[in-house]
Amino acid sequence: MAKKHKAKNVRKKGAGKTRLVKGAAKNPPPQKTMVNINKLLSMEEAIKYVVDLSGEKGLDVFKYLIYHGPMEENLLAKKLRFDKANAIRKFLYKLYSKNLVSYTKKKKGAKAWYTYYWKADPERLVFLLKKEYEDEIKQAKKSIDLNKATDFYICNTCNRRYGLMEALENSFRCSNCNDVLSHLDTSQVVGDKESRIAFLNSKIKHVSELVTIKRR
Repeated sequence: MAKKHKAKNVRKKGAGKTRLVKGAAKNPPPQKTMVNINKLLSMEEAIKYVVDLSGEKGLDVFKYLIYHGPMEENLLAKKLRFDKANAIRKFLYKLYSKNLVSYTKKKKGAKAWYTYYWKADPERLVFLLKKEYEDEIKQAKKSIDLNKATDFYICNTCNRRYGLMEALENSFRCSNCNDVLSHLDTSQVVGDKESRIAFLNSKIKHVSELVTIKRR
């Protein structure tokens, strides 16, 4: 008796055309990510990140591209009242260094100069903020592990902190002022770091919720 075989997802050819056999796997519909721009740009950390990177004028450039879409750089310079495209490029390049903006270039005619079109990427700003929070969480966790694993001693005069081995080498005296060292209770430090981690996780959750995925 012939063995039964499970149906496979295959394509059969017939009459010069390729047709999809019933049961064949279908490609999932493409996805599009959407960023809540107003909420993102109302965040103090988001504004600070862009300003620290590119200055107040860089923030103006970034915002304008977000709200008005891709734009040729000469027109962008004109809209933002820069003297010429060269004046706006330094801000665009600073934003570009972190991929907050990107460009395409087009050329009309063999001898023409390239024309640059710029667009902003607000989703990239969400990613950078999350990365900053995640990096700080990693450092906080390292500090917690260190404070839990090691005894520390402190000079009450200089406020200098010593690990156990260094304190032993100095006979539990400060190498700077020779004052007697006191044992340091790190439970408060650990508690503060744990609270900070909880706060940063809430910030990560908040910025993550600014991005939604929609089926096209």
